[in-house]
Amino acid sequence: MSAQQPVGGTVKKALFTITCTTCQARLAVRSEAAIGTILECPKCESMVHIVPPDGWRGSHSSNGMELADGAAVPPPLDRVAESPLTLELDAASHSFFGGIWTVWGVAIVAVAAVIWGLWAVLAPESERDLLARSMAESHAAAGLEGNNGTPIKDEQFDAVQGPDDRPADPLDGQPGQSAVEKPTEETPPSEPEPTAPPPSEPDPTEVRSPPSSAEPGGTPPPSELEEPPLFSPEPESESDEDSPVEYKKLPLPAVDAAALLAAPLAALELNNVSLIEAVDLLSSISAAPITLDAEALVRLGISPREPVTIRLDSTTYGDALQAIAAKQGLGVVVDVAGAIVTDADEQRDATRKVRYSVSDLTGGDPEALEHLATLIKHLIEPLSWRENGGEGAVESDGEALSVVQTGDVHRQLLVFCEKLRTARRLPLRSREDPDLFSLKTRADRARKMLDRPVTANFRVPATLDHILAYLSEQSGVAIVVDRAALDREETSSQVEASLTASNLPLGEALAELLEPLGLAARVVGRELIQVTTKEAAAERLELEFHPIDRWLKRGIPVERLAEQLKARVEPLTWNDVGGDAEIYFDAVSECLIVLQSQPAQSKIQWLLASPPK
Repeated sequence: MSAQQPVGGTVKKALFTITCTTCQARLAVRSEAAIGTILECPKCESMVHIVPPDGWRGSHSSNGMELADGAAVPPPLDRVAESPLTLELDAASHSFFGGIWTVWGVAIVAVAAVIWGLWAVLAPESERDLLARSMAESHAAAGLEGNNGTPIKDEQFDAVQGPDDRPADPLDGQPGQSAVEKPTEETPPSEPEPTAPPPSEPDPTEVRSPPSSAEPGGTPPPSELEEPPLFSPEPESESDEDSPVEYKKLPLPAVDAAALLAAPLAALELNNVSLIEAVDLLSSISAAPITLDAEALVRLGISPREPVTIRLDSTTYGDALQAIAAKQGLGVVVDVAGAIVTDADEQRDATRKVRYSVSDLTGGDPEALEHLATLIKHLIEPLSWRENGGEGAVESDGEALSVVQTGDVHRQLLVFCEKLRTARRLPLRSREDPDLFSLKTRADRARKMLDRPVTANFRVPATLDHILAYLSEQSGVAIVVDRAALDREETSSQVEASLTASNLPLGEALAELLEPLGLAARVVGRELIQVTTKEAAAERLELEFHPIDRWLKRGIPVERLAEQLKARVEPLTWNDVGGDAEIYFDAVSECLIVLQSQPAQSKIQWLLASPPK
């Protein structure tokens, strides 16, 4: 049934039309309830955000537009309509252009028929025979039927691809059909071609990285150039990429943080003040930039809202900061640029040896154990291992791995091994909360937090610190500022900004606030967000597991999928072109293990969410 011709009753008049940004089809919107939602284009099946044209006024509104549910603003862009709303192709434009194409089609067929008739009459008999024979050969090559109605077959056709055959595109086959099996496709008689030996069974314990298709600077083989892209092309940006973006900044005067923290402090008394407020207070009254290490808080399970009660007399700002940090088992690192409240010295610098039992991950295979050790050194703090100038070491110890590392790296290693067990559906060996080892990305685990509605009215500019404190109080989410990163980009949390929001999701409100400042928000924990620079967010790599079983079931090779992901997502950051990002495939769990920045991980997750049909 056509989407533009509903059955039963009269068709309701369209309120207005919009254009699909993917296929450029004009779509009719017939219900005000659809305004603000995201619906599927009936032509290309991509998602379209329903926004009325400028100047349009609804039938039930006196001041612009009123939503069906009475909300003051449209629902957020990532919310799909819950009612059965649909879009329809605009009948006028569809029928007009359809008619034009029909006329042109008939004309072309008619002209071709006339030319063919003249040629058949005027051509000599020998040439007509040559033409007929050429057409018969073309039909045979295409696997069409012969004159007797039976398929033209080639008894030498082999479904297993030869060494020079291009891998079949799974999009060309039927659902469930293997990428190398095309029983309906025949080839003309020819000399037998050598067939490739069947591939050897992969080691079920091996975690490997897909090989690059070509050396840097080389030319990919023709078969790879012909492969269609797995992902839809990105929409072209309307902004001029050549013109530099000017961000609003407010650098602080150059200070000697160590000298400021060494200044005397007569007395300090705090009663049930949160850790983040205590640190911000000392940073404010000492004028020294102090950063709370959000990653260390998550590793150690410390909430930035943990209450602090302390009383000090005749001390210094630095000693007061050390006392506050020690209350939570943290330490302080001070340099000329500022101070960072982070892991305690013994956790951050001292190494210790830990034996990890991983026989369930390797099956007791020594080769698989070596593969796992190599993977660990590539994915977990690569610069901390002896091969790269660090102090860390990992070696086989029977069916286990003996690892010499600092406390924070041991914590990351524990999480990695438990996530690998989760991916392979093996029992966990840690007694900690199993949710810590979920395969959901950080952004997914914090989705409810990011969707909390906030309302703010900072039309008159205020400092970034003040606006963030307001959003934190209203949403109940702890927001820490990476002052060290801001200082490196010659700005500070004292820069002024504006924000107006009415029941806007917290994630969207932060993006609207931070984008003009060249800053970004990183999800660190379920109730913890870090505000940092875009450069720092891109440099901070995170490890995530991305299941790709639905892609593999469609016959898409892992190597092809990985290469196209690297070409689409931050192509200059991957290890095969000199970057630090890594991508590996675990054959047992059918997961891609990716080391990338949080923005890149979100994009990879979005691309993998919709395999081709």
